[in-house]
Amino acid sequence: MKNTLKLSILSLIALVILGFRADDTPLEKLLKQIAKITATYPQEKVHLHFDKPYYTVGEDIWLKAYLVTAEKNEPSLLSAVLYVDLIDSQNTIRKKLTLSVDKGFASGNISLLDSLGSGMYRARAYTNYMRNYSNDLFFEKFITIGNILDTKSSKKVDEKKLDLNIQFFPEGGNLINGIRSKVGFKAVTSDGMGANVSGYIINKDKEKVAEFFAEHAGMGIFALTPQPNEQYKAIVTLADNTTESFKLPNVLESGQALAVNSVAENLSIRISSTADLINGKDVFVVTQVNGTVYASFNSKVDKAVLSANIPKSSFPTGIVQVTLFNADSKPIAERLIFVNHNDQLKIEILNAKAAATKKKMNLALNVKDLAGNPIDGNFSVSVTDLGKTPFDEDEEKTILSNLLLTSDLKGFIEKPNYYFNTANSDREKHLDNLLLTQGWSRFIWSDIVANKEPDITFRPEQSLEIAGKINTWGDKPLPNAKIIMFSNTPGYTLILDTLSDARGNFVFDRLEIPDSASFIIQSKSNKDNKNINLVLNKTPQVAEKKYIGNTVDIATYIESTKTMFNELNKFNMLDKSIQLQAVNITGKRVLKPLINIPNSANSSGAADQVIKSEKLMHETSILTAFSKIPGVLIKNGMIMRASTRTVSLTQAQQPMLVILDGVYIRQAEQSGFISSLNPSDVEGIEVLTSNYNTSIYGEDGYWGIVFITTKNGSTGKNPPSTNTSSVRNRGFTATKQFYSPNYDDPKTNQQIQDLRTTIYWNPTVITNEKGQADFNFFNASMPGTYRVSVEGMDVFGNIGRKIYTYEVK
Repeated sequence: MKNTLKLSILSLIALVILGFRADDTPLEKLLKQIAKITATYPQEKVHLHFDKPYYTVGEDIWLKAYLVTAEKNEPSLLSAVLYVDLIDSQNTIRKKLTLSVDKGFASGNISLLDSLGSGMYRARAYTNYMRNYSNDLFFEKFITIGNILDTKSSKKVDEKKLDLNIQFFPEGGNLINGIRSKVGFKAVTSDGMGANVSGYIINKDKEKVAEFFAEHAGMGIFALTPQPNEQYKAIVTLADNTTESFKLPNVLESGQALAVNSVAENLSIRISSTADLINGKDVFVVTQVNGTVYASFNSKVDKAVLSANIPKSSFPTGIVQVTLFNADSKPIAERLIFVNHNDQLKIEILNAKAAATKKKMNLALNVKDLAGNPIDGNFSVSVTDLGKTPFDEDEEKTILSNLLLTSDLKGFIEKPNYYFNTANSDREKHLDNLLLTQGWSRFIWSDIVANKEPDITFRPEQSLEIAGKINTWGDKPLPNAKIIMFSNTPGYTLILDTLSDARGNFVFDRLEIPDSASFIIQSKSNKDNKNINLVLNKTPQVAEKKYIGNTVDIATYIESTKTMFNELNKFNMLDKSIQLQAVNITGKRVLKPLINIPNSANSSGAADQVIKSEKLMHETSILTAFSKIPGVLIKNGMIMRASTRTVSLTQAQQPMLVILDGVYIRQAEQSGFISSLNPSDVEGIEVLTSNYNTSIYGEDGYWGIVFITTKNGSTGKNPPSTNTSSVRNRGFTATKQFYSPNYDDPKTNQQIQDLRTTIYWNPTVITNEKGQADFNFFNASMPGTYRVSVEGMDVFGNIGRKIYTYEVK
């Protein structure tokens, strides 16, 4: 095929400048389309580095954010605002951070109050701009949180048999008649974890044609040459020696198969065709990494097997997407393969030697690239006590495993750092198995082939913004509508105006918002302001996800932190945001089951009283419905709490906070606004009065909270017209300073047992032009093995990670 092979290393800039010509070949046209999309619509990724993998209430989650371009992992300058959500197992947001991003970097902390129950949570991070693409591209990581008060954490969960699901993935996408193919498989149980299975493949005559076994995380491979008119079935043996059968994909009578193998210094590519497709027509192959095409070739199909080699040096480290197209530019087969040049930053941690308890540690970083050149970069450092917080290195979601692998793949990846841990000798083979079975999520070929550009609804935020859309109730955008925003917060004056664009979108940007400021946004689009629906942008929906179990013994960790809290309390040094009874109460808290109200803005998912639409539809007015709720009073048309809350001589009892479809309703508007609601238009009402349910909302929830969720017209009636919305915006989330005691200071109480689990956290360690940086801290009271974790990058997207341990005696 040497006479027909055309291999090209492409320049994206040149392609964009050239534009499309009438005589462009299909391959040239496709390459220019890819280059145009990549250059015009760059994408972002985010990685979070945490101080440790699990926590208890009363602690802080410390995190560092690395926001990068998807194309080259360089620090992103597109967005200056990052959102971080803590989501519980009911898929509700329990905590939300808004972080200021400085040239791709941000840091913050999540304080864990005792309203959080024990269980699995997930941290989600994204920018507003990332919302234009699949939510699968948001950063997500599962985190275990324990609660001393929650006795459920110490109960043994009854083991039950887990259902098995196994899927088969022929290399390139299809089983094709007569073409020998590699077939990957992935076996998972109903808890989402890989299953240790083995088995064999039979044809319709029950003849054994192949055998297989799971090598890692339920994944493995076998070879199969499909025959015409056959249906294959897998007989699978589980760990308990029971068997189940599963069908393989159907065999195509006609087609072309793509096989890619990593051989020495090359990627070996083989294209196999059935006899009817050996017709002299062109096929072409495009290889790209994160939207940048690094090599492509085309060939006429004049024989059954075509082959080519592409040097691995053509590609950067990362996932290479190899796609086979037919003469009509239709993608017909695809393969993902990983190229690893092991060119990550080389990080040395100096002076981490054995030392005494409470001894000052003066450590230093020395960072170089592969060629030995010093690197000035931005790094984060965590030091933990391994005796209290043991780590499973394979479980970690690191800057390497995330930015180079999982951020571009669909679905849950079990033990992502396994594939980068040099202690695992088969990691490269098992990574190839993973890429046979895992879906690619960043690019949709059908859109690129059709020259369809992404629908950009959410723009990159360079500052705090309040944005929304104005339509008629017939969902027709209102262009050039005048929108006014003013603050109703005492002591804070702000009046702004803007116009909606052609699609009805509007935005107020470059805001400097103090904590807990509230605003009114109002339209002045026509004379009577009727038939208008002004809606503010909301937090992206939380996709329902199965919470993956892990092997953390959280009960043991809870006991160690309980000892720490008691020691701090003894010396009156416990953070007062931690409720003191948390370390003393031994009774059980009765947790009410969650009652789900669709589309509710109640981030906790829990409420003391819930009234659903079935009951509301029989009420004559919404205020009548409220008057029947225990613990609630109606006074002057406002919703009040009938409680024993302390009322001072200078502060009278206040109405409950009312949140309608996620919008805060001002007290001055509450009476008329609520009474105008039709009970039949309301999906549900949630009333929060207990400390347990209101505490996550801080002082906003002191007098109680009412969430009203409407049906948004699902009854067939239009909701009441409104040209006004209210919003409370907290501005950027303030970040606490990590506390590290100074035992050289005579004022420091030396009698305190220092039982911290996170010994040191520094999210901003900057190396100088010599690649060096110094930092120091004091060891805690407990001897044992301490673990130093460093992650970071330079301005060119070179990333690195280093783990080091030292003994404390």
